[in-house]
Amino acid sequence: MSLTRRHLMGAAGALTALTLASPALAQSSLTAAQRQLLERAETYLQGVRSVRGRFVETSPRGQTSNGAFYLRRPGRMRFEYDAPSRLVLVADGTFVHRWDPRLETDQRVPMNQTPLSILLADSVSFGSRYIRVDRVQATSGGGAQITVSDTRQGRRGSLTMVFGGSPYRLREWTVTDAQGGRTRVQLVTLQSASSLANSLFQDPH
Repeated sequence: MSLTRRHLMGAAGALTALTLASPALAQSSLTAAQRQLLERAETYLQGVRSVRGRFVETSPRGQTSNGAFYLRRPGRMRFEYDAPSRLVLVADGTFVHRWDPRLETDQRVPMNQTPLSILLADSVSFGSRYIRVDRVQATSGGGAQITVSDTRQGRRGSLTMVFGGSPYRLREWTVTDAQGGRTRVQLVTLQSASSLANSLFQDPH
């Protein structure tokens, strides 16, 4: 899997796939405490429709990048990387596009082949028959770390989301690929944005 493809899978990523160290959790095997953590995260995600903010991305090789992101569910996300990279990644509802203005290259992969399709779905439900809950772990302050994967994607990838803080929100996510490479996206700021232009989520090329 190329570094370019990792960018597509990770960021938007922020934009596949791991043999997990622990067995997948059957929904019926979750404890009451784990179910409460899932329900709180699910309720939060259902309320996230249109947001913007700043991010820090750490690549599988440990390189960091900064930039601005925009998210509008269902299916839309945009990452604009700061100089010197100036990469633009856009999820348009069907594809994830990667535009490199320095090399003038435009690449794309189907959005449904990326783990982030879970996050960008119109309705986020951890009880969906297509979502496998691999791990639920409590964190300090009532937060949670939740790892999920889409069973329709085979072993294409997993998505780990971290929730918490005051106010409670999605703090970061990590996409893990088949080679064990992890792309981490930390959401430095996150705020509601009720009127994001459609042009933000079009092919950036």
